[in-house]
Amino acid sequence: MSFSYRSIVMLLSVIIFASLLKLAFFAVPKDNTAPMLNAQEVRQDLYALLDQIEQHSAFYALTTDKANPQLKFMASLIVEQYQDITPNDRFAAEVTKLLNTLKDPGAQVHNFDDQSGELPLTLRPLNDQWLALDSNNSPINNDFPFVTHIDGLPMSKWVAASQAYLPEPAKQSQEMQLPWLKKLNLLREDLGLSIKPYVLVTLINDDLQTQQVTLALPSREPQTQLVENNQEDQTQDMSVFEFINQLSQFERTEFQDTPNQLETVNNTTVKLKISDLYAFELDRDLQQELLKGMTHPLLIIDLRDASGFSPKLLTLLSRYQDADLNNTLAPNVMGFAHYRRSPELRNDYLQPLNFKPLAALEYSVPRLKSLTRNLPSVDEDKFSPWYIRTKPAVTPEGRNRLALLVSPKCRQECEWIAYRTKSWSRANLIGEKTSGDFARQYHFKLPNSGLDIRFSSSLTYDAQGKLLSGAGTEPDIWLPQNSDIQWQGLVSLVRSAKPKTQIIQTSQPTKLAQAKLN
Repeated sequence: MSFSYRSIVMLLSVIIFASLLKLAFFAVPKDNTAPMLNAQEVRQDLYALLDQIEQHSAFYALTTDKANPQLKFMASLIVEQYQDITPNDRFAAEVTKLLNTLKDPGAQVHNFDDQSGELPLTLRPLNDQWLALDSNNSPINNDFPFVTHIDGLPMSKWVAASQAYLPEPAKQSQEMQLPWLKKLNLLREDLGLSIKPYVLVTLINDDLQTQQVTLALPSREPQTQLVENNQEDQTQDMSVFEFINQLSQFERTEFQDTPNQLETVNNTTVKLKISDLYAFELDRDLQQELLKGMTHPLLIIDLRDASGFSPKLLTLLSRYQDADLNNTLAPNVMGFAHYRRSPELRNDYLQPLNFKPLAALEYSVPRLKSLTRNLPSVDEDKFSPWYIRTKPAVTPEGRNRLALLVSPKCRQECEWIAYRTKSWSRANLIGEKTSGDFARQYHFKLPNSGLDIRFSSSLTYDAQGKLLSGAGTEPDIWLPQNSDIQWQGLVSLVRSAKPKTQIIQTSQPTKLAQAKLN
């Protein structure tokens, strides 16, 4: 069998291309974090952490006199406690607690593998009790559905221990507590309990009868190692042409269609889930779904996991706002912000957050002074000049109602949506208090542990100069965040909610549906 010159060149090109791809996989450094740290590595990472906080944290600069001794005291306790070899996940937990002294809702620790034993059941809050559920969300014991004690300690002790890993605004959030309550061995160490391969759970029923159950802790390390070994073997045995074939069939999950469409709750109510506000700005189909939902008497939008800084959603929802008839100095001002000064930051650092310099308003000097008279005085060596954000230029219309589901995971622009809609007479916030995370974040990596650290590098204030960052917005209707919301029941909550103060509206053309809720 003979080959033409062109076919030989094509075949060689394919082989060279496949080889380059293979080499690229080997050339990319693997971001493996150290599984264990010695005492010197712990001290070095803590020194680097404190240095970065002092230079770039907006919350640290806000309360330096109080924050500095707290951070150094926490760091000294960690150094004193961990004089020997420290697991990376344990060090990550201690860093999390240290960051929480800043009371920064944006403080986060990433890039570590939690190897500690987890609670072999799912906890779900129900009023003042905790349901004990299995992996199928069914009670582990139908006759004794609630858990009162774990390893002999009441649930209140475990809840208090989990709160040490949460920033101040989220400490009372049941949703934010649940992931930390699952970390059984981590909390055992904090509570001074011994580490065992099993857990003793005390259950109770409505008649106050109790029963104790012993559950084995799941062991996932051998399985994880087995999977990794199998993957390595498959990679080594894979031929070049099989590799090319797999690449041709590979689909990235972020490019797969994830349609978010209106769902009907009843004949007057529809609901829509929006999580990525950046994606919403680019998704015309989803925007049309929203506009269609706004023609219904009640639209419910699930924003419990929403993040991103795109203002598109707030602009569209501003049709639900009340007409502002107050002849104030600047009725269009939504808020102010400034960022922590740093040599590597440009003066447009807050532009992605939809803020602009005060000079962009082109106001006279006396009017600017009157506009900013309630803003706190700040150290100009630590913070940038003030930036301003204005309200969307949208005319209110219709008499339809809006309900927004929010939680502490509603961050960035979602915080603005919660804050703005809180005062609208036709809107209701439902869920848990938001965390107050409006800021841009500063990112860096610790040298030895490889932990990815993030914290807020800017602060946000309302139009009256009150600090919004870290404060959070209270919902109108408090509702624990469970995955199985009864939507018809939620509609009943909205209908029975106490009416908000009505603001007299000017006569505007009514474009939305006028039907009343059934």
